[in-house]
Amino acid sequence: MSKIRVAFIGCGGMSSQLQQCIPMIPEFEFVATCDLVEEKAKANARKFGALRHYTDYDEMFKNEELNAVAVVGRPEDKLHRDIGIQCLKRGYHIYTEKPPATTVEGAKMLVDASIESGKTGMVGTMWRHAPAHRMAKELMEAESFGTVCQYHTRYLAPSPRIHEPETPFAWRYMLDQTIHPTDCMRFFMGPVSELFAFGTIDEDSGTVSISVNLRYENGAIGTMTLGIGPVLEAMVFIKGSNHQAIQVFETRKLRFYRMPTWSGTGGGYADTPTEEWDLNTAFHGIGRPGYLEEMRHWAQSLLAGKQPEASLEDAYQNMRVLKGISDSVKTGRISTFD
Repeated sequence: MSKIRVAFIGCGGMSSQLQQCIPMIPEFEFVATCDLVEEKAKANARKFGALRHYTDYDEMFKNEELNAVAVVGRPEDKLHRDIGIQCLKRGYHIYTEKPPATTVEGAKMLVDASIESGKTGMVGTMWRHAPAHRMAKELMEAESFGTVCQYHTRYLAPSPRIHEPETPFAWRYMLDQTIHPTDCMRFFMGPVSELFAFGTIDEDSGTVSISVNLRYENGAIGTMTLGIGPVLEAMVFIKGSNHQAIQVFETRKLRFYRMPTWSGTGGGYADTPTEEWDLNTAFHGIGRPGYLEEMRHWAQSLLAGKQPEASLEDAYQNMRVLKGISDSVKTGRISTFD
């Protein structure tokens, strides 16, 4: 196929953010929008160039020849999980927003459906596609950086928007917000082998505060400082064994610290040589770095016959880590992973 014939199910705010990327990606042919509210589906089709609009996705599947479907809406199992599984079984590659399901078991159901159908699935954790994080990944993989040995992230975000019974500790916040830094951490560091977490929730305000210590399968160690805050604030720090380090702020600004220059007297050293880049992609007209890039990655991966990332398997493993954090907070024990 020369182009990916794509449709979107859901035309709310997040889906519209992604749909506006489609006209900028020549690998896509935007076939249809679908939403229970016809005015939304019709308006998005007109605004972003889809050929037709629907209020019933079964009717859309019956009438349209599609290669891929994006399912983007409220993170409810009846949407991302259940419609996502239906799409896979009907032979479509899928994209879903995070989280793909509200439980670890539900995320595994999507993985299994993808394997059984032979179709791929991608999940919208866009931090790994932000240009600053991509550049950080290239820098840390250079021989001069050495072996990655330490990782830290700090992430504050406004209150979550998921309203489900809260069984695991701070599960709504985990699914809505913590899944982003968790996927980014695994993008840089690989699988987590064990973690220990402290956490508190202020009963009056609902404010969540979490501190996590981690060990990775590659032998490195790390921390995550997480919480509900008044603003969106993110920081990633990666240290290599050759005394170099990388820091990314707000998924936009990258700072690269080279080896310190030792003065040779009294154990002192001169200022560490530092390079900085501002990789803000807001000039595309897309709100945050990563949205346009992840949609482009999805299209190019499908045309190349490759599994796009973050995959459904990535999302499943991310949710296992989230559940491990919640379990550790509640039990006071270390959570370990196969």
